[in-house]
Amino acid sequence: MMRVAIIGNSHVGAYLLARGAIEVAFPSVSLSFFALPRHSFSSCIYDERGVLHACEAGHPKLPRQIDLSAQEAILMVGQSFALEGLARMMSEFDLLGGHSTGKTRSVSAPLVSAFLDHRVARYCHKLAEFLRNDARCVVAPAPYPAANAPGLDTGAAHCSQHPEAPRLLRLWQDTVSRHMTGLHYGLMVQPDELTDGPGFSPARYSRAANLPAGQAPTAADYTHMNAEYGFAHFDAFARHWLGILPAGHPHSPRKEHDHGLGPQ
Repeated sequence: MMRVAIIGNSHVGAYLLARGAIEVAFPSVSLSFFALPRHSFSSCIYDERGVLHACEAGHPKLPRQIDLSAQEAILMVGQSFALEGLARMMSEFDLLGGHSTGKTRSVSAPLVSAFLDHRVARYCHKLAEFLRNDARCVVAPAPYPAANAPGLDTGAAHCSQHPEAPRLLRLWQDTVSRHMTGLHYGLMVQPDELTDGPGFSPARYSRAANLPAGQAPTAADYTHMNAEYGFAHFDAFARHWLGILPAGHPHSPRKEHDHGLGPQ
């Protein structure tokens, strides 16, 4: 069995929901999970024995620590790579030479590029220190908000909904890729099949798509993904980074659930 840990913040939830489907499709993989809210996760301690410890209380059903020394691969999900910093800038300024959003102040493209370079470099430096540049670790950015999301007051949404989104997000992605090449971590960029235009995830992958009838979605239900996304993202990770194909034809978690094989 190949031991794989999926660690990170609240975005780990999509993989927890898809666990049954993943284990059916990838019987040679043994999964472990470790999740905390974003700021609590970043405060964890990684000791000399290879154990990652939570410093703050998390969900009572999730472990307070995980022994990463026993893992052969680590998928760290939900990382922002300073996208919220870019979003805050673009919420206050228009981009010179770009589409006007009616703001009273503008910022030049070179200044945006320099700002991003600084913020992403600092983020990647902290990331390198977090698990001491462990080469077993592949890092995945947080998914984009759903394409049908209303106007959300979140970092990723501010960028996705900006008229210069293609240009801004391409600059951000290029900056992240450049700085990550200096680390031993792998970088798993968002697979094309899990995006719906620049900065959006297909609506069917959002948690909002699976809420019970009559339950109104919150903002988090458009930025957190469901089991179908968790399965599809892990499938892409396993194929590219682990060199493992699903046993037989890949199935969505909903199909697995319909046949009694896993969670919806």
